[in-house]
Amino acid sequence: MQQIDNLEYVDQVNSWLDLSNLLIKLAPNQQKQFTKELRDKLKSGNYLKPAPIQKMVLPFLLQEKTEERFVYIKSPTGTGKTLAFILPIIFFFDQDYIQQYYQAQQDGPVQYYPFAIILVATHALLAQIQKDFIGATPDILLKQGFKVQHFDKGQDESVIMGHVICGVPQTILKLIQKKTINLKNVRFIVVDEADNTILNDKSQKVIQIISKFLESNNLRWKIISCGATMEVNELKQLFIKQLGEKKQGDEEFFKFKYFDFQITLDNIYHYYDSSADKEEDMLKQMVSVIKDTFKTFSEAQIMIFFNAKSKCHETKLLLMNDPLLKFLVEGNCLCEIIQDNIMDYGSAEEMRKAQQKIVDDFKNGVYKIMFCSDLMGRGMNFRKVRLVINYGAPRIKPDGEFDLRRYNQRVGRTGRMEDLGVALTILNKSLNSDIPEVKFTDFLQSEIPGLILKKYETTDFFKQLKEVYTKTQQKQK
Repeated sequence: MQQIDNLEYVDQVNSWLDLSNLLIKLAPNQQKQFTKELRDKLKSGNYLKPAPIQKMVLPFLLQEKTEERFVYIKSPTGTGKTLAFILPIIFFFDQDYIQQYYQAQQDGPVQYYPFAIILVATHALLAQIQKDFIGATPDILLKQGFKVQHFDKGQDESVIMGHVICGVPQTILKLIQKKTINLKNVRFIVVDEADNTILNDKSQKVIQIISKFLESNNLRWKIISCGATMEVNELKQLFIKQLGEKKQGDEEFFKFKYFDFQITLDNIYHYYDSSADKEEDMLKQMVSVIKDTFKTFSEAQIMIFFNAKSKCHETKLLLMNDPLLKFLVEGNCLCEIIQDNIMDYGSAEEMRKAQQKIVDDFKNGVYKIMFCSDLMGRGMNFRKVRLVINYGAPRIKPDGEFDLRRYNQRVGRTGRMEDLGVALTILNKSLNSDIPEVKFTDFLQSEIPGLILKKYETTDFFKQLKEVYTKTQQKQK
């Protein structure tokens, strides 16, 4: 069940070829269309056809510049927002710009002139977006020198060579202020996962960066993508308030093109278990689910979200004590990626590389289980994960109320791009005294219309999980 606003183009675009033909009509003056190389690259990356959010947004972003200065894409995780802003950047990238780019380096002082800037909420998303870009860029453009670079804290600024630069707001603002990068040729600025990026940006660095483009005639789009939490009027008022000194009272300047795509997550089957009276029982129940999952599906990959890092160690001990599961620990088949202290690594760059290796190995099937915090609950794309377990309901604060936004982000690691998935939340009276079963279920069902939510029962749960695996395998073939 889907609710879609802004439906102008959705029924016209059922394949990448349909989108190509539509683009020729929408942007006849553009020298670049979706070429065969681009379509082939998308298909080789398992993007078999445009997702609904892409069919909605792309025809607008790929046409000639309109009066809207901001584009706001509101859509849940896993629906294809990232590709929706990647493709316009690739489409409009002028091959002559590569020569202009390198010529600019010789003009001095040493500055870099990015074509697009992508602001992200967390360091963990940087490499993910870089890979998504490379996965969608035609080889012919890559051979001509098109580069995408993520820039992290502590990285050597002398090696900035990306035409597309990705970074957290603090890092990008620092590069701008130091004049390491020049904004002259920027055509796109994207705030990815904007609800999280902006709400966590206490110093309003995102606003400071965007303010530098207020009078730019070169900029094509300020693209704001987000999850399903922040309303457009809330974001608009924030912009007007923070940029009001430059455009006081000029609400027309803050005109948004608003795309609201809501999906009920009915491709994810939600379960909960509230049978544990003690935390010891809660841990045993989770290990039991893991054991039965691997007994049934040897190729299974599971993500387990913890509210406290200390629970990872306790879970490992229980796995070691189970004859059928200790191979996961002994064979290094499980990994941890919790929000760590930079001091554990020596530098931000070493931490980023270590975390990225874990993510890559998990994607490649080296690990079967990932123990994680909300660091992995946003934007990460794991297409092989069919089961997500919440060890305790996520809260706004350790002792606060149930956090629906974090719940959606966590369970959204499965059921990506219209795949199927299963989510299980294991509740415990001692850990969730202020989130009793009835409150948990009533809140979820009232906030997500059409939600398929069931109480955990072994036979039904694994019957559903088997169906998810079977249907997903058939689809991917």
